[in-house]
Amino acid sequence: MPSPLPNHSAGPLFRCGAALFAASLLFALAATRLSTSPALRVHPNLIGEELFTDGAVHDIAVEIAAREVESLRARPREYVAVTLRSGPVVFQRVALRLKGSSGSFRAVDDKPALTVDFARFNAGQRFHGLRRIYLNNSVADPSTLNEQFGAELFRAAGVPAPRVSHARVRLNGRELGFYVLKEGFTEDFLSGSFRRADGNLYDNDLGHDVDQVMHRNLGNSAQGDQSDVIALAEAAREPDLDRRWQRLGGVLDLDRFVTLMALEVLLVHQDGYCLARNNFRLYHDPDSDHIVFLPDGMDQLLGLANFPWKPHFAGLVAASVMETPRGQKRYAERFASLLETVFQVERLTNRVDQWLTALRPNLSASEFQDLSREAATLKKRRAERHADLRRQLAEPELKLLEFTNGEARVPAWFKVDEPAGGRLDRARSPDGVASLHFVAGPVTSASWRAKVLLRRGRYRFVGRGATAGVTPLPFGRFQGAGLRVGGRTRTKAGLVGDAPWQPLTAEFQVDAATEEVELLCELVAGRGEFWVDLHSLRAVKIGPTPPTRKDGE
Repeated sequence: MPSPLPNHSAGPLFRCGAALFAASLLFALAATRLSTSPALRVHPNLIGEELFTDGAVHDIAVEIAAREVESLRARPREYVAVTLRSGPVVFQRVALRLKGSSGSFRAVDDKPALTVDFARFNAGQRFHGLRRIYLNNSVADPSTLNEQFGAELFRAAGVPAPRVSHARVRLNGRELGFYVLKEGFTEDFLSGSFRRADGNLYDNDLGHDVDQVMHRNLGNSAQGDQSDVIALAEAAREPDLDRRWQRLGGVLDLDRFVTLMALEVLLVHQDGYCLARNNFRLYHDPDSDHIVFLPDGMDQLLGLANFPWKPHFAGLVAASVMETPRGQKRYAERFASLLETVFQVERLTNRVDQWLTALRPNLSASEFQDLSREAATLKKRRAERHADLRRQLAEPELKLLEFTNGEARVPAWFKVDEPAGGRLDRARSPDGVASLHFVAGPVTSASWRAKVLLRRGRYRFVGRGATAGVTPLPFGRFQGAGLRVGGRTRTKAGLVGDAPWQPLTAEFQVDAATEEVELLCELVAGRGEFWVDLHSLRAVKIGPTPPTRKDGE
């Protein structure tokens, strides 16, 4: 077994900067009485602390025998034994497999994302004291800073999240480049955030929500026993809203969960639990006997500055919380507090600058130039998101949309992501119809949008549209022209080419007692025009609306 790696800590200035950043945010949260849950536990000597100092870039070389390379080509999710070198230290029989979802997965002959488990084939082996690390290829995040940014904000708000730094990786002598190095979800991570690390830890490797079978990574319960997750799902499906809130509070750390909901939306973590039922872990903390949701996969953040602060929630537990008036109130209060305490633009800008300063000695001139450019974009997106959220929160509360004979006109359309080289305007079509009008630029993903407040029930968003010369883009979802409902997949193929006036529809369901819904007329294309008959746009009731259930205070 190799000897432990030496401690190569960053200078005290950068360590102090990180500590002051977290401490100042935690102080701000405490000062505003934001959280009633136990403070995030932090050991005085966290395991592997030297891995995660500001500016740390670790050189990692992986050697894989030909037979194991063939195994990874055929079965990339299965572990193989490899040799790993970090500085002067050599680790033998390290377990390695490929990781990543459809967007980030790369084959072993490309730039693969890696799960590296030092203890799987050699029980006592550790890397800086840690059993497991992840090496993320960051193909969706050119800045390589999103994961670190998101994790720090979650931890500052009291929600445990793995620590993050960087690495340079070589595989069989081939330079793979700059990677994000991330702490693994193991007992080591749990012991840094909870008093006990022997509870059940679940992963959603299969893409399941809590009402389906999940993959258990750790825990002492009998194999196949997921009674704790079943209890959470049953509480989330409780029909009586007052009793539901009580049942959820009995099995779920509600305070931390509402914080996670607010932060995922604030950061536009569209690939997380609340918005996509993806990239999350569950830990059943035996000390509190409550389940805690843990965020993951934060390489894509802040993609839409105007993403609504009360979106459609896909995750069962998030949607269940937002069905209750008390959950809605708690979420609104938490969101506003986090925006003003954790998401302060000046503080976060300074934090990015600290990272750049710390990383600079470990980067070439061209690498630093590229990273600085991406970091500037990241800072700009944060500022735009903060400004748009303050605008959204200042808007008056929506009133319930009023229907006559089952139909309602959709008011107050506004444009989003007007394309470079194109435009969005209100104009008449060639045959004189007053329309919401799109002219595509070379890369267009634009929309006219309206927000409406609806009661529980089934609806159809309808209109009519026409196109001229619409050419789809070679990438992305929702190609062509059509109608869609925010947070839902477009149910019909978009119009392309030249299409005369024809009906457009998008069916959807509101499961909460009331929900703010965003309706979209959108065009995803590289060329062409799209007209939507302004006076044709309607919301239509197509199913019964169950009576609103009582929710006592």
